[in-house]
Amino acid sequence: MFWSVALITSFLLSSHAWANKEQMTLGDKISVFSDKAYRKNNGTYFEAVGNVVIISGDDTIYGEVASLDQQTMEVKIEGNVRLIGKDMTLFGSHLVYDLKTQKAFVRNARILNSQFNLVASSLQKLSEDEYLATDAEFTTCKDCIESWSIFGKSIRIKTDSFVEIKHGLARIKGINVLYLPYIVLPVMSKRKSGLLFPRISSRLNEGLSFEQPVFWAIDESKDMTFSPTFWAKRGYGGDYQYRQRFNDRNWTEVNVRALSDKIYLPGKDSQEESGKEYFRYFGEMETHLQASPNVNSHFRYTGAKDLDVVADHPTFTDPKIMGSDIGFNGHLDWRQEQFSLAAEANFLRNQLFSESDKFDKSYVQTMPRVTGSLMPQTLLQTDIPMLSHISVGLDTASTRFRQEKKDESVMIRNADRHTIRPYLQWNYFAAGPFSMKSNFTYDHHLYRLEYEKTGMAGKNAGLLKTELSFYMDKIFGLSYEENVPLRLIPEAKLNALGKEQKGLVPIRREKKDNRLIGDIPTFESSLIRENYVQVRNSYRHAQEFKLIHHFITSENQYGNKRFLNQIQQTQMGWFDYEDAVRSQEFLFGADTTRTLIPPTNTAELQWRNNIVRKVPKTFSYLTDDRYLRDNFTYKKIAHFNVSQGYLLNQQEREDIRERLTRLMIETGFFGDRWSTNLVHYYFHNENQNIMKLDFNRRFDYMNLYASYNYVSFSSSNLNVLRFGGQVRPTDTLGFSMMKDMDLNAGNSVRTTYGLDIMPNNNCWIFSLNYRESITDSRYSFNILFNFGDDTFSKYRNEYFAKRRL
Repeated sequence: MFWSVALITSFLLSSHAWANKEQMTLGDKISVFSDKAYRKNNGTYFEAVGNVVIISGDDTIYGEVASLDQQTMEVKIEGNVRLIGKDMTLFGSHLVYDLKTQKAFVRNARILNSQFNLVASSLQKLSEDEYLATDAEFTTCKDCIESWSIFGKSIRIKTDSFVEIKHGLARIKGINVLYLPYIVLPVMSKRKSGLLFPRISSRLNEGLSFEQPVFWAIDESKDMTFSPTFWAKRGYGGDYQYRQRFNDRNWTEVNVRALSDKIYLPGKDSQEESGKEYFRYFGEMETHLQASPNVNSHFRYTGAKDLDVVADHPTFTDPKIMGSDIGFNGHLDWRQEQFSLAAEANFLRNQLFSESDKFDKSYVQTMPRVTGSLMPQTLLQTDIPMLSHISVGLDTASTRFRQEKKDESVMIRNADRHTIRPYLQWNYFAAGPFSMKSNFTYDHHLYRLEYEKTGMAGKNAGLLKTELSFYMDKIFGLSYEENVPLRLIPEAKLNALGKEQKGLVPIRREKKDNRLIGDIPTFESSLIRENYVQVRNSYRHAQEFKLIHHFITSENQYGNKRFLNQIQQTQMGWFDYEDAVRSQEFLFGADTTRTLIPPTNTAELQWRNNIVRKVPKTFSYLTDDRYLRDNFTYKKIAHFNVSQGYLLNQQEREDIRERLTRLMIETGFFGDRWSTNLVHYYFHNENQNIMKLDFNRRFDYMNLYASYNYVSFSSSNLNVLRFGGQVRPTDTLGFSMMKDMDLNAGNSVRTTYGLDIMPNNNCWIFSLNYRESITDSRYSFNILFNFGDDTFSKYRNEYFAKRRL
């Protein structure tokens, strides 16, 4: 009886197991599981029914019914089909899968991927990372598929690379807005040739402009973008960009805009069509070549058909113009341990010229300038007071100045200048907080005047600077990290720390009470943080008092009297600031030279303050498995400096205030949320001011910025205010504004407004800008789509990190 019961029980268990799951294995990499299975045609045909799971290499296929032909190794699966691959998951109603090649065909397909979504009437898996869809709709939106999408007759997907769409329709909220015959979208960071999204802008009284960029990824190291553009009333043209990176240190880039303008003619200031087409262009070429760490070169060229193109196309030209001129700039330098050599050349076109299509031939060119420097060489180093350290060095330069229009009747503008500047550095002693040193420089300039009878001129000066300083500092606190057990922290303080310290979850013990569902189980002690990381910073306040004596030991001028008068009477006679006679350099010239201490016989008192914060670096054994003893970061958070000069050789000035030279006050604070910096020069005798103030303040939802520049001297009067800010009241909206004002003229130079719409679906960003200046007003907008690259995420997540305007 016992054996009968055991036999019947065994039979029932085995039958139940077979009914629950059938298994078939083909080789080492193919397995089939199902609730039921049938074999036909002598076992060559296999059919599985119910909860079918097929494992083939890296692919796993799920379905309700599957049939396998072992002769063709082709699987057909029906009902709630899923194919889970290495990088994505396919859903469909019908799937044909080749077990040998792992290719697949899916009807009514849908792809779910971390980067995008795709729905297609049919889809082919061509390889592990390539898919081809027919009558498909593509979008990068996750939460709101109808936010935007592109429908295409044919969509080719290269995972971790690009999406190629043919005969596409761009849809927003399900409405067709734009036909795209061919477009390539990046899925990750790899570049791919194709159409980029068009850009549209509007300029008052000129209509809309439409730009369609075409991108060509030539190879891994170079690419090209050509952007045909229609500028409404102005006509047709386009932009061209070429970029190439030879290696990590060498690269080149070309940017050109060209158009046939129906409105513009030189000298014409109306917006009416001229009846002619005037060809205009603006181009930039820049290259950097570094043969070795010691040899560097950089070349840049900017050129234009007419100078008015800068005002007519500011969005293109403003980032490419760095001053009041355009043209060629080149630089080459060779650096060694003991010396360095460099050469530079400029051939520039003056933008401040009345005839926009002409070249200012009176503009002085620098072609070339060759410089050389000898690093300080130690002559003596002892422990004897007054002979602590003595070293010498040398700086030299040769510069050629040339004017294409050789008119020497007003000013001499063609000359070769040779400069030699040897110097001696003498450190007398360093005793505790006191130290004393001197620097003597012999500054000699020799000029060769090409078109003068007396073809030589020269000037020299001996500059002695002696400095006595007193230094002291004090350190507040100790910088360290400490792990404090949570059980030692009071509960009230622990809850407050939990709100401030990211990632800290205070322990809360829930009271047992009657709940609808039940009590929340407590976590194991090993799954929660047991320690609180307490970070302590230290601060260092350093003060330095300096008494500096500036003295000219000798000064001499010789040679051509006309040229010497030219460089002494006004700064207009200089080629650059080096032409100034050293004893008169501070009296006139640019703002930089005005702020200098008179070097004749002047005492200067300096008081310098710096506050530095020392923070322990975050350390993780999982990152580098190493620990440095000096594992800290340092940041200057505040400074306050004062400098005042006093003339010692002006005995005729009885009032002490008349002997005071410029007063300099410089201060600033740099915090995590706000920063401010002020530089102010006050000139006692002239009662004039030079001031620059910068301010930046961050809030949770707002960023404010302002700068103010003021120069009261009549020769370079300046009174300019720039202010603006960014506001993000919600996650979906961002507003920005920047305004430049000339307070002397009482008008606005430029005002720019911006609006960014950033939906929570994290799919796209709409950016709208309005720019109004003295010369024009313009609207522009751009749509950024989320293709998984860093550009989109930084624009949205780091909204205040970069000013939008």
